[in-house]
Amino acid sequence: MKVYMILLSVGKDRPGIVDSVSTFLFERGANIEDSRMAVMGGCFSIMTLFSSAPKDAECIRRDLNTLEKMGLATLLRDADDPAVANARAALPLSIDIRAMDHPGIVRQVVHLLHHHQVNILSLNTQVTRAPLSGADLFDLNIEAAVPPEKRVARIKEELTQLAFDMDLDLNFKKQ
Repeated sequence: MKVYMILLSVGKDRPGIVDSVSTFLFERGANIEDSRMAVMGGCFSIMTLFSSAPKDAECIRRDLNTLEKMGLATLLRDADDPAVANARAALPLSIDIRAMDHPGIVRQVVHLLHHHQVNILSLNTQVTRAPLSGADLFDLNIEAAVPPEKRVARIKEELTQLAFDMDLDLNFKKQ
């Protein structure tokens, strides 16, 4: 029997963090199944779903201070088997937004999605500089799951209106 857990780790960015975390898990019998990693604000963040035997998971829980001694703040959480957790029926919705950066973009978009009980599967944002003007540009990418009883066309209409009202460049990606 396998158990699934999520390990969150964050520390000052430096070479070798991924090696340290993956070695820590491997040496304790864990298998990395899914992960997201990124540098943000001078820190390196890791979110890792792994599976292991229950006794190995307890060893990982007991030895977390090993990572903390390396300068990583950690959080360990029990998780569900991804094959079971992702079995709900839903329609995919992929959204790309680009705009001049200003407060409220994420909040307004996710609030609208929440209103329709849309489940956000992944959300990524990034601020970059425009090539000529140097103005802050905001990118938002969302992968979501729409409940089958909801009308995707209606949600897209409302997102389009929100984009118009907030001066956002909105694209729906094909799945």
